[in-house]
Amino acid sequence: MAHPTTTAVRSLKPRTFTMQQVEEASGMQAGFCLACGVMQECCEPDARKYRCDNCGKSEVYGAEELLLMGRVN
Repeated sequence: MAHPTTTAVRSLKPRTFTMQQVEEASGMQAGFCLACGVMQECCEPDARKYRCDNCGKSEVYGAEELLLMGRVN
């Protein structure tokens, strides 16, 4: 019987952003994708589940919304 190979384990820690990143995004009317971490422009401050131009997932949140969600460290 073959032994199972080791596979990469995805971190269960939620993605967070620095206050500096969030302040910059706020000034640019941008937000961040929780799936891939990319900053996305043209994002309202209270945006939730916008589609990401980079990865295609609906995980983009506005800068101020990230603060309310506790995603800023």
